[in-house]
Amino acid sequence: MKFDKETLIVILFCVVVLIGWSVFYPKWQAQKVQAQQKEQSAAAQAAVEAAKISAPQPSPAPAVGEPAQEPLPATGKAVLPRSYVISSGNTEYFFNSAGVLDEILLKNHFRTADGDAPQEPICIREAAGFEPFSVAIPGMVPRDVAVERRSARELTVVRTFPGAFPVRLRQTFTAAEGSTVLQCRMELSTTAETGVQFPQVIVWGGTLAPLKQLANDNLRDVHLLEYCRAAGSKVTTVDPSAKEEKFRKAATSDPLEWVALSNKYFISLLVSRPVFNAGCRMVNPSVGEGKGSYRLPGIAGVYGNVTIYPGKPFTAEYQFYLGPKDLKEMKDLPASAGNAVRLAYWGWVEPLCRPMLYLLNLLKDLTGSYGLAIILLTVLVKLVLWPLIHKGNKSMRRMQRIQPLVKELKEKYKDNQQEFSRQMMELYRKENVSPFGGCFPMLLQLPVFIALYSTLDSSVELRHVSFLWAQDLSRPDLVGPTIMGIGLHPFILISTGLMVLQQKLAPPMADPMQHKMMMLMPVIMLVFFYSFPSGLALYWTVNNILSILQMKYSQYAAKKEELALNAKSA
Repeated sequence: MKFDKETLIVILFCVVVLIGWSVFYPKWQAQKVQAQQKEQSAAAQAAVEAAKISAPQPSPAPAVGEPAQEPLPATGKAVLPRSYVISSGNTEYFFNSAGVLDEILLKNHFRTADGDAPQEPICIREAAGFEPFSVAIPGMVPRDVAVERRSARELTVVRTFPGAFPVRLRQTFTAAEGSTVLQCRMELSTTAETGVQFPQVIVWGGTLAPLKQLANDNLRDVHLLEYCRAAGSKVTTVDPSAKEEKFRKAATSDPLEWVALSNKYFISLLVSRPVFNAGCRMVNPSVGEGKGSYRLPGIAGVYGNVTIYPGKPFTAEYQFYLGPKDLKEMKDLPASAGNAVRLAYWGWVEPLCRPMLYLLNLLKDLTGSYGLAIILLTVLVKLVLWPLIHKGNKSMRRMQRIQPLVKELKEKYKDNQQEFSRQMMELYRKENVSPFGGCFPMLLQLPVFIALYSTLDSSVELRHVSFLWAQDLSRPDLVGPTIMGIGLHPFILISTGLMVLQQKLAPPMADPMQHKMMMLMPVIMLVFFYSFPSGLALYWTVNNILSILQMKYSQYAAKKEELALNAKSA
């Protein structure tokens, strides 16, 4: 296979830039990363130590009946000061003096810093009245709250509801060592001589701000409420940006295994045993005003017709997870919880995305770099699809070879369309050519490329991971200063240059106008995808390099096949 000089220069340049940089990585860059890690660790430790300072005087307990219609924003001040903390793996759960879980600190996940500011650990501030495990019994308000810290990993909260039928709500929170899941046991009991029945008992799963407000990630975001039906583990998603009427109709009374809220990278999920037999309740308040406003939805699981008797309380076991959409960290949750981690925009692509994410993580474990893992994954996908692409190219070459014969038939039977169609199909059969032979293999590989694109775009694993000059594979690879908000993004520029080269190497089209349109494609791609996350831009760059190599091989194979046919004819 022979390459022209220009092709070799471009390919060698791209290979040197992509691989050579990682081999001869500057020492000062490694020192900079270490300094940033020290700053992050110090910030996380300072946040944890500050959070453990108890309040001087506990404030009165808030009502736990019907929640307020206007919750505090997720970034606002706490209603009550932090008084208790439970550690679960790399997560800190903070309870206020009324025993309400109102703040959660993710020590190993950081807010995206602006400029040279140090990164801070992500702190989720729950909206007042909708905090996780907040139990609302319509028409009842607790009188007394007692909080007992049994150990560093266990906390008990007891609330007493006064009235003719005294009721006590006991919640025991436990964090297993090394687990990212917070366990809770709820017990609703009474000392009344007769049974007490409640039409509804509502248990909130908390609130979760959109990605920009939560983690300062100015990226495409999908903010959703989700619930999983107990029958069939079917997951339903609700868009909080929908019209109010449509949003309210999305609630269900079907038994639910869990309820959740999620944005692009993080999820808050509450699992119940027994299941929420009366479905869920949802709210969708606005926070802030003007341009800075956003939706802060909340979701709760509902038990219906709960009856308790003396000595026979109603009990429920919960698992609560708030963290990244990472299946490894969610391993202690039920299998159905994995359905809340969506990698694709379309459900039919999801089965392809999961193996690709598994392979991406496997390659990262082997190479130690997600950047190299993306390169190897792109190469592997290209190799798997090589037979299909080669077959499609071969079929298209055959079609090009018989075009003069098709043109003759068209001229001969221009007044008899039916006969022309019959003769053309006979020609296809004689030459062993299928008119769809070139398109079908191309269509088969399209879902694979969509799945690979979706996987790289949705993976929280790429967040805050650097490669070459890109500081974060989930964000554009900005190099140097910006001018009027526009900066230099090398990956997409290299990819555009490769697309131009690919168009130059392709055989000229018969229609000059169509040829000009194809030459404009790189420019269109540059405009629309200039702010691509660098992980996707890296994939697109490597894919274009491989496509050029494949095109050169196809041209070589076509020339070899043509020489063989000429020799056979002679």
